[in-house]
Amino acid sequence: MIKNIIFDLGGVIVRLDKNACIESFRKLGFDDFGRILNEFVQKGPFLDFELGLITEDEFRSFIRDNIKNKVTDSEIDQAMSDFLVEIPTKKLQTISRLKNRYNIFLLSNTNPIAMKAVKPFFETEGKKMEDYFHRMFLSYQMKMAKPDAGIFAKVLEDASIDANETLFIDDGPANLASASLLGYKTLLATQESDLETAIRNML
Repeated sequence: MIKNIIFDLGGVIVRLDKNACIESFRKLGFDDFGRILNEFVQKGPFLDFELGLITEDEFRSFIRDNIKNKVTDSEIDQAMSDFLVEIPTKKLQTISRLKNRYNIFLLSNTNPIAMKAVKPFFETEGKKMEDYFHRMFLSYQMKMAKPDAGIFAKVLEDASIDANETLFIDDGPANLASASLLGYKTLLATQESDLETAIRNML
């Protein structure tokens, strides 16, 4: 029996637009951002930022090293935030209903800049982001990231839950495969998925 549901954030709850982010950096003078993002998203400064191994200022310094123009912190943060588009109201309502019956958690590879940008998306229904989850597990705070099996084991330990009673929803097959090896039930979702129907079919 499923007692716990763990949601990924980007691509599952939050709608993403990578091309908008790439275009915003191009306008700042970072013409190669798209290639670097694709190459380094699972390594290098992007992963280090999501692992909490470098600070916001250190990450911005990496961005500035690749831009000839002089850019402000807020311009860099806004370009990063343009990756994040919205959260459909229906998804927020679905999570709220599920929280009445299940333990609801968030597990996300993310960074401080993205978190500042995404929190207002959760406030359209008069709640705060933290109100939707019993607990949030964020990579940069945990110093761990998906698909490392260690992060899934740490969630089980810290939340005092059993894997075989837990449904993990993510848009990354590698993340789902890693969680599945520990006994999690898994569901592949995309930002186009009807979350409520997909979850209902799993419960």
